[in-house]
Amino acid sequence: MQEARNLLFLSAVVCIAQTSLAQPSVAQLPTVQVTDTQAEAGSTLSLDAPNSTGSRLGLTARETPASVSRLEAADIAERDLTRAQDVAVRMPGISEAPAPGNGGTSLIARGFVGHNSVAQLIDGTRLTVAAGTVTYPFSTWPMESVEVLRGPASVLYGDGAIGAAVNYVTKRPGFERTQREAFLSVGSFGAVQGGVGLRGPINDVLAYSVYLDAERSDGYRQFMDVQRRNYALALAVRASRDMSVTLSLDGGVNDDARYFGTPLRNGVLDQRLRRTNFNVSDSVVKYNDRVWRAKVDYQVAAGLRLRNETYHLTTARHWRNAEDYSFSTPGTSVDRSDYLEILHDQEQTGNRFDATFDGTLGGLKNRFIVGLDWYRTRLVHTNNSPYGGASAVDPYNFAPGVFISPVPTIPGRASELETTALFAENALDLNREWRLVAGLRSDRMELHSTDLRRGVNLVKKYSPITGRLGAVWSPSEALSLYGQFGTGTDPLSGALSLPGGGNTFDLTKGRQVEVGAKGAVPAVRGEWTVALYKIAKRNLLSRDAGNPNVTQQIGQQSSTGIELAFAAEPVRGWTIDANAAFLRARYDDFRELVSGALVSRDGMTPTGVPERTASIWTTWRFLPQWQLGFGARYVGESQGNTANTTKLPSYVVLDASLAYEHSPNLRFSLSVKNLANRDYALTGTANTSWLLGTPRTVQLTARASF
Repeated sequence: MQEARNLLFLSAVVCIAQTSLAQPSVAQLPTVQVTDTQAEAGSTLSLDAPNSTGSRLGLTARETPASVSRLEAADIAERDLTRAQDVAVRMPGISEAPAPGNGGTSLIARGFVGHNSVAQLIDGTRLTVAAGTVTYPFSTWPMESVEVLRGPASVLYGDGAIGAAVNYVTKRPGFERTQREAFLSVGSFGAVQGGVGLRGPINDVLAYSVYLDAERSDGYRQFMDVQRRNYALALAVRASRDMSVTLSLDGGVNDDARYFGTPLRNGVLDQRLRRTNFNVSDSVVKYNDRVWRAKVDYQVAAGLRLRNETYHLTTARHWRNAEDYSFSTPGTSVDRSDYLEILHDQEQTGNRFDATFDGTLGGLKNRFIVGLDWYRTRLVHTNNSPYGGASAVDPYNFAPGVFISPVPTIPGRASELETTALFAENALDLNREWRLVAGLRSDRMELHSTDLRRGVNLVKKYSPITGRLGAVWSPSEALSLYGQFGTGTDPLSGALSLPGGGNTFDLTKGRQVEVGAKGAVPAVRGEWTVALYKIAKRNLLSRDAGNPNVTQQIGQQSSTGIELAFAAEPVRGWTIDANAAFLRARYDDFRELVSGALVSRDGMTPTGVPERTASIWTTWRFLPQWQLGFGARYVGESQGNTANTTKLPSYVVLDASLAYEHSPNLRFSLSVKNLANRDYALTGTANTSWLLGTPRTVQLTARASF
């Protein structure tokens, strides 16, 4: 199989090289003009713009039989969103579950939580999740847009995407015009951010892009100071009118906040401790990510396009913290435990090749893509397991102390995952109103997991096949109805680990049925979408009813829901973008062992899943140069345990902004996040500790183009 991959890639390169030599010089070719499709200002829908995440065929959101959303760079800047995941949670049905252990980036969609169920991609490439953690990207500065495909996305992106796929689309070199932009921001808690972006042609053959930004903050708690540096560099070579090569280097260094939560006293937040951080003084949370990529795009003929992407990721992560805090029984001290030191040394090398055919089938318009996706990921997991260390501290006269561990930090596990996938997708226009879209993907996965301390190596192979079949009916330009059936797979305990320390369990499997409608309201320059779905995920680990000590892969959970979205400009200068999601998530077949007894959790809501979410953002240009913005985001309560006996409370976060356009090239904005300064729990163990969200912050930003 490896030889076949190499041969396929080599053949494509040779074909490209031969054809490019036969072309006239670039200087003799006509200039290519590109026209951008612009959505209404502030819209997350963009129904008539191509959406690269919902399909690899260049379909628009209206043409795709699935739920897709998008927010572009101008709208991200308008809302003063600087963190990548903050854009995603403005989309319908997306909420967050951040923690330092998952990189602060974990998302929730359609009843499924975390990186093993909600994939995050960079320009359509999935970076393998290591021990439930993804740490890149963080900054929005180099992004052209953020796109979300909700529901199973395994047919497009492989394992680990039953809930959704979030795609961060980066800015790349262009030959059309030169763009230069910069921003500088100062804010609460000593926050300073700045960035510069340059892109454009060097000559008829070369174009470049350089996006750099940095951030520092003292933080609103002790040990929450941060320093971040991000870069996105690219060089495009237009060897001929029909062929281009883009080389890029993206990455970031993130010295992040060392905050793992606030302990509750008898299940209640003590207001005196809202800004206390119970970590140790020499704590560490640090990430260093780097991605090299080479893309080749070749338009062989009018109906044939070849693309190839080769990439290499390296990432180094380091945590050293006391991570668990709880009040003692008398309530006079806080007991600290789980003194963890963990390091990830990860690298991933991959290649994706595809060929797109645009023509006819039986006289009907047809678009078809077929491709081969291969990648190999290696991870060395270093830690101080079994995790020990403990201390008791005075919560009201806190002395942090230092990290202590009775166990040395040494390499514990090495994993290697190699995946080869063949994928195909097809869109057939039956007539002007009906379109069929189908996709199929076959993966061959082989995981080697080695216990470096015991010298034990286990091997597990997976062979999932996933697919999607949908239809779109567009009786008019203002209305499209669609239906879809799709399947997907998720790992039980992470793509690079084996659940239960053995190799007997398979991937979980999911299937979804979805119907929906998308339309336009020309009278208010508006767009709207409605989606109804049901997802069932089976092959979860559950206890055997006949023998409680035996764990079997027989469990199931499901979710049924509806998502609504509306974006419009009712009158010139006033825009509104709103969405809401309602779902019912349940364990259908799940039993666990509690104090030696088998307990059924059937009918319970999975832990950490909010069943109600909503978001709104509206702007009003009340004077030619002045614009006022207001936003609200609601996240419903979620269960704190599988028994549903404790809950994380719901919350509403309010944001506001005031912007002044001094000139077409210079804009100032004053934004306030968490306007009501509310304390709210992003994640937690419900009655023991909460990871609290950010308090009120004020940010003054200047953005310029030159």
